[in-house]
Amino acid sequence: MTCSGRFGRLNPPIELIRSDHLEALLTSSTMSASPTTSQSTRTVIACHRRANHVDDVPNEPRTTYESTHPTPPPYDIVEMITAHLIHDLDALKACSLTSSSWYTAAVPHLHHTLTFVGGGPDVDRSRLEPLSKLHELGLLPLVKAIRVEQWPAKGYWFVPQAFNPLTLHFFSTLTNVRALKLQHLEIHRFIRVLERYFGHFSQTLRSITLHQPCGTPQQLSYFLSRFPNLVYIGIQEAQTQIYNTIIPNAESIPPPAPRFRGRLVLSRTSSVEIWTRLIASCVSLQFRHNDLRWSEGCAPVLLEACAETLETLRFSNMSDRSLVGEGFRMGLSTDRS
Repeated sequence: MTCSGRFGRLNPPIELIRSDHLEALLTSSTMSASPTTSQSTRTVIACHRRANHVDDVPNEPRTTYESTHPTPPPYDIVEMITAHLIHDLDALKACSLTSSSWYTAAVPHLHHTLTFVGGGPDVDRSRLEPLSKLHELGLLPLVKAIRVEQWPAKGYWFVPQAFNPLTLHFFSTLTNVRALKLQHLEIHRFIRVLERYFGHFSQTLRSITLHQPCGTPQQLSYFLSRFPNLVYIGIQEAQTQIYNTIIPNAESIPPPAPRFRGRLVLSRTSSVEIWTRLIASCVSLQFRHNDLRWSEGCAPVLLEACAETLETLRFSNMSDRSLVGEGFRMGLSTDRS
């Protein structure tokens, strides 16, 4: 298992690197990048060529100050350039090696997403140890998104037993996370200790994507209700089997009564019970956009619950034509694909 993120150089450089070295780094990145990214990278090269007077007339005399102390571009320009390179990590790493101002602009993009990748059925607590290094370097506050990747063929490793007291403490300091993407999350394993492992995401989380989550409809609805400020919920192929795990007494944890809004995307998830339980818990569904892909079983209850706020409704492979007609009757923008 590896724990990785958008990691560049961990400490700000003290001196400027040579412009030709930076240009070589960026040029090699441009050769393998997309056309859009390549254009952004060429912008960085041009900026540094101007700053270092690379395109000056060859025979024109230059002062010693100009040759040894290049004039850096304004910081707002640096921020604009690095913002165009968010999908080109090699270019961002090259920018971070240029100077302290370029490092400051590039490092938030480098550490924006933290990805945990692992495989194997055995629980190994050392898989989360890189959190200690990130904490030591003060980089955890920069993390805005977390991805957990695991596959059935290799076994599920992201379980409470994978944490020790130290890594759990560092994990709980990720208080600026706005997006979670979790593969094969075994919700039934976390349900009794949900607040301990996910409670610190409660107020900041805006987007959650669950790919093949494992748990009962009751457990899944309870898990979603812990994040009251979600504006995007994506559920793909929910595995709502029966697990022998009882949800804690509702009186012990006051319900946050979230007002789900924004966009709901369901793929091959037709369990009506997930949403009926949320509605029964006095949770208001205020989604504006519903994208239902092979999930027609949920459509009637969602249409009724979101009747006042729903603006667009998209169907994929819907067998019930009456649902499309109902969408038109409600004045929705509908798309059937």
